[in-house]
Amino acid sequence: MSLRVTAVDLADDPECGEATAIMRLAGRTDTPDLPVLSQRRYLSRLRNPQVGERRLGFLARADGVAVGTGLLVLPDERNRDTAMIEVHVLPEHRRRGAGRALHEHLTGIVRGEGRTTVLATTSESLPGGPARPGHGSAFAEALGYRRASTAHGQALDLDDVPVERLLSQATPHTAGYSPVLWTGEVPEADVEDIAYLNGRLLLDAPTGELELEAEKPDPSVIRAYERGYRDKGGTLFHAAMRDDATGRLVAWTMIEQLDEPVSWGWQQITLVDPAHRGHRLGMAVKIHNHLQVRAKAPELRHLHTWNSAANTHMMAINAALGFRPAGATIDWQRRF
Repeated sequence: MSLRVTAVDLADDPECGEATAIMRLAGRTDTPDLPVLSQRRYLSRLRNPQVGERRLGFLARADGVAVGTGLLVLPDERNRDTAMIEVHVLPEHRRRGAGRALHEHLTGIVRGEGRTTVLATTSESLPGGPARPGHGSAFAEALGYRRASTAHGQALDLDDVPVERLLSQATPHTAGYSPVLWTGEVPEADVEDIAYLNGRLLLDAPTGELELEAEKPDPSVIRAYERGYRDKGGTLFHAAMRDDATGRLVAWTMIEQLDEPVSWGWQQITLVDPAHRGHRLGMAVKIHNHLQVRAKAPELRHLHTWNSAANTHMMAINAALGFRPAGATIDWQRRF
């Protein structure tokens, strides 16, 4: 068998189509409990780097047929000694060398740029959750990666959330704060507050042994995220709590509704300014956002989220909402 790895021209629709088709088929095998994401969403992942990073795509061809794809993310502002890689191989072509060939090609580029750390992510099963084969984790271990962080995936049927009861329990603790709701882009008047909260993610959320520099508060980063979300075709639902005394947003959460299937969404970031903790603002913003979704997108019925296994506070909030185990996401790290 002839095996060859080549760069993907990210402006070439047919080549990108081959790469994203492999990602979709691999995802169906590796995370069968989650929806198969749209071609548009995978194309956006290839073509829309975040602020201060480059993305490079690759295809592995066996006798001329595309059987695997790789994505290399290269930060050029923060974490410049680090690279993030993805390797996806069609299920029927695994254990035939395509994955290793892609990995060697990608890490060769990483070494050539003088970077010393590679990060990768895989999926596994959790006790009480749906079965996942764990092929990626076995592959990472065989390549010498070590586990750096574990996030517990959780799934929720929105019909099962006792929103009225939970809101009534949280409201007495939120005196002095007012809910703010919107969809789509962050209002210009509030974007600096949201950038500050977003920049706290790596500072506040447990990251295990991952060695990453936190993101600096920057409204341009928020606007870049929004452009990427628009390109994916989904809808963003935001809820925040405003401190009545200062007018600042001090808690924030976001749900991303998929472009397809529209019945699914991701519960994204939830952050509370440390100076304002102890008022159940994390629960309050999530409940207000659930009420917003029910009113504006009744077709959105299922949420998936993930939290560090060490983030027991957020795990407890999610359990109260009715989230159930839905697989683990493992962050792997390898140093050269």
